[in-house]
Formats: sequence, structure tokens, C-alpha cells
Amino acid sequence: MRILVTIIFLLFIVVWATLSVVVMCLTTLIDLCTNKERRLTLQLSYPVARMVYWACPMWRVKIEGKENLPKEGTYVITANHQSFFDIPLMFFLPRRRGFKFVSKIEVRNIPAIGWMLGLRDDIVIRRGTASAATCVMDEGTEHLQRGTSVVIFPEGTRSKDNKVHLFKDGAFKLAQSNGVGIVPCVIVGTRGLLSKRGAATRTLRLHIMPPIEADKVKEFATARDLAKHVQALTSEEFEKMKNQK
Repeated sequence: MRILVTIIFLLFIVVWATLSVVVMCLTTLIDLCTNKERRLTLQLSYPVARMVYWACPMWRVKIEGKENLPKEGTYVITANHQSFFDIPLMFFLPRRRGFKFVSKIEVRNIPAIGWMLGLRDDIVIRRGTASAATCVMDEGTEHLQRGTSVVIFPEGTRSKDNKVHLFKDGAFKLAQSNGVGIVPCVIVGTRGLLSKRGAATRTLRLHIMPPIEADKVKEFATARDLAKHVQALTSEEFEKMKNQK
């Protein structure tokens, strides 16, 4: 039964993705004529991505700390990284003016989510290249200045042992250089959602932590010090959450 439910779910997602991409192509054409940030496409991507979780009866999403995401201003939003499913889960963040992801170029080849990120004009990097950091700084700055927050997974790759690993400096350099705050998020439950046995019965949790406002961000001498601080906060909260039933 579990495998049958998973097959039906995956078939539905393929159909949903195809229809959604067609609609988003139209909104992107409108956005290209009206605004550089593709606001209409950004807003439409919320229900499109959330359907990944809504469509599976074995998955339940729980969002904690919605009140911690400021209603005004732009922020660098960080989160630990467990699996591909972290990307659609981040679309359960409360809607504001939308956000841009920073993701590796390989993600663009993934059906549905990868296509959607391309239409949203999210920030793409080639991991391991000298240009990756420059791309994050240049494009990230451009979006922040236009009033769009930026979402980054500072670990740079998915954790394979269910722990929070070293945070790279890029997200924190971006925040410091643009004088914006940081909103740390913690994800629990996305690891191992799909296996050969089908979809696991799971509650997925996204916890939005209190923001580190811009004036506090400036107090850190270096981006490395700030990265260590946010990593420690994220790791501590992650360990608490994964041990909760």
C-alpha cells in the first residue's frame, strides 16, 4: 500500500509540475515586462512548491515561529540542509515579497522544482569554482537592494549524518556587506523521506528562529565569527527538535 500511494503521488506531481510550468511561463512573460524581480512568479511559486507536501497523505508539515519572520525589510534567510525536499519546504515560509534561492546549477536539471527555480530567476552557482562566491555576492546584493530576501543553505551540501555541519561564510558576508539581518531556520524530518519502500510517514518541521537584526550582525568582527554563531544556534535548536516526538 505504501508503494502504491507513493506511485500515485509521484504521478500526480509530474502532472502538477507540467501544468504549473506552463502557467509560470506565462507569469514570467508578464514579469519580464513589469518588474525585474519577477514578483508574480515568486508569489505563484509558493502554492506550486507546497503541493509537493500537500499531495502526499503520509506527510504533515508543521511551521513554528512564523511571528519571527519580519513583515518589513529584507533579510538573508539561512537553514540547515538535509535533503532535496528542503527546497519545497522553505516555501512554507510566510509570504512577504518573496525570496530568491541560492542553489547549485545541478538543481536546475531536476524536473518540476528545478524548472520552477529557473523561471523564478534564482541565484545559480557552480560549486567549487572561484566564481561561486562572487556570484552570491553580486546577485545577492542586487536582489536585496530591490527588496527581495535571499535564502541560503550555508552548509553548501546535504548532511549525511543528521547533524548540522560547518557553515560557509558566503551568506554572512552577504548580510554584513549589505547591512541586513539574518533569519536562521531549522529543518527537521526531510532526510530519508523517499526510499525503495516508498514515502515515509513523517511530520516535517520548519522552525523560524528570532532574527539577528542588522545592528547585531555588524557587531561581529568577521563573517566567519558570524557564521560560527549562527551555526551554533542552528545546531542547538536542531538537536532539541530532532529529539522531540
